Formats: sequence, structure tokens, C-alpha cells
Amino acid sequence: MSTEHNALRALVGVTFALALGACGDELAPAWEIRAFRLFGAKIENLTRQAADPGVAEAAPGEQVRLTLSYVDPAPAARPLNVTWVFCAEATVMGTTFGCTSRGVSVLSGATVTYEVPRLDFAVDPSNRPRIQAVALACAGGTVVLDPATRQPRCTGEGSESWVMTRSLLVRTDETVRPNHNPTIDRVSFIRSGLTTADAVTVGTDTPLRVPRCTADPCPEHTLDVSVAAGSREIQPTFDLQGNRVMTQERLQFGFFTDKGTMENAFRVDSVAIPDGPIRNRWMAPREAGTVRFLFTAQDTRGGFDVVERTVVVE
Repeated sequence: MSTEHNALRALVGVTFALALGACGDELAPAWEIRAFRLFGAKIENLTRQAADPGVAEAAPGEQVRLTLSYVDPAPAARPLNVTWVFCAEATVMGTTFGCTSRGVSVLSGATVTYEVPRLDFAVDPSNRPRIQAVALACAGGTVVLDPATRQPRCTGEGSESWVMTRSLLVRTDETVRPNHNPTIDRVSFIRSGLTTADAVTVGTDTPLRVPRCTADPCPEHTLDVSVAAGSREIQPTFDLQGNRVMTQERLQFGFFTDKGTMENAFRVDSVAIPDGPIRNRWMAPREAGTVRFLFTAQDTRGGFDVVERTVVVE
């Protein structure tokens, strides 16, 4: 472990600020890809992968892989340095959380492998054991320990950073089926003025061609995201009286683009329409070119998926 990691580990053993927040452009709409940005992290249980693919939880002693989903639209490629801090034993102190020395792990990389330790874990409001992870990603710079603030930061001319927290549910018993990552299996495009019957799949082989905006206001097209069967699992939760019950998961979907205008960044499926459709409206830009889209799906227990698509505006 490097000297910098030893310093971070020692610091986090006392306290680590949750209030670091994202260092991106907070004035941009949530759906707009304008600068370097993180969108989430996928957790995959490597120990159970062969027997049960897609598991997003882990028991003590099992290994998980965390993979960051990010975009860096900088004109020239630049290195990405990521420091992960895993806090297994935590106590809340105002806007910060403290970790015991044996509950802290520090890893580096956009993709890391982490082994769940065998100890007493912090729990969430539903009394479920979980490990809190913080990823500090630095594009075009390096992660260093600021001696003035005693916090890690991204440094380097022109560098950009983003901080993200991620929770890993720990399986201290096997009384319920483990949670799995949802799978986005289709993105459809419905041109303005047409119906669902005219939907076209946005694939990865041949880019879909869309007319640029030439009217005022711009025509509104529809994007429809669907997930594979089984993505919405049955989960344990509590009713208003505090009784343990089993309910179907709800999924939150993210819609992001670098050109044009999106109606909203996030959509959540509902009890009334549990399987969708999950739709969002998008207006094409007035300039021709390639448009980049990212679509995410996340459940309340940590399952996550992301797909990327492009269309050609002409």
C-alpha cells in the first residue's frame, strides 16, 4: 500500500467527510453531460458469479467487483485516478461518518475487487448490514491528501473530479434470496407524431438517424427504456406498522445526453404500472452531429445497470 493510501487509511479511521459532494457543474441540468461525471457503480459478486450471475450483495469473506460508470467528454484522452474508501464499521457524526481502523479499506482504480471483511457492520434504517464506500474520481489529475483540510482532493491543472457514495448490502444470513442487478435490454425511439407501434430499437450496430430541429418549438421525440424479465425482484421491507413484508422492487431510471434537451433526468416506475413503460421526451439539437445517450437502472438494494447509445442527427 502506498504512503498516500496509508495516510488516507489513517485519516478515514477517524473521520471522512460525506459532504465532499460532486465537483462537477452543478448549474447544468441533471440530464446534461457537459463535463466529467460519474453515473453509478455496478457491484458484482465474484464468489457467486458462476452459480448465480448478477448477485449485487455479498456475505463476509466473499469478493465483489465494483465498476464505475463515468463519462469524460474532454477533447483529448486523459488519465483517470480513482480512490475508493470502504467503511464497514461506521458511526454518524453530524455531516460525517467515522470508521474504526479495522473497518477501513482503501483501493485504487475505476474497477476494484473488494473482499467483505468478517466483523460487525454498520446498518441502514431498516437494520440491514451494509458497507459504505466513497469513490473520489479525478480526471486529468491525481488524488492527494490536503494538509489544510485533512481531506483527499483532486489536484492538477485542468483536472475535474466527482465524488460518489455507494452502499454494499452484507448478507449476514441467507433467509431471503440475494438481490441481483437489473438488466436494461432495450432502448426504443418513437419519432414525434408517431405511436408506440412505430417504435424503433436504438441498437449498437447501425446508429439511428434522426432529423435535426428546424422548427420552434422543437418536436418532442420519445425514448423508452425496458428491462429484462426478472429485473424487478421481490424484496423484504416494512409496512407502516413496522411489520416485515415482501414487495416488488421499484426501479429508478436515469436519462442522460450531451446534445439536445431532455425533459427529465430520472423516472421511477410505479405500483400502478410496475413494468413500465418508462419513457422520457427528448428534443433534437439544431446542429447536425452524433448525440450520446446514457441510460441507467437502479433498485433500492444496490442493483445497477447502464447502457450507452448514440444517434446521428442530420
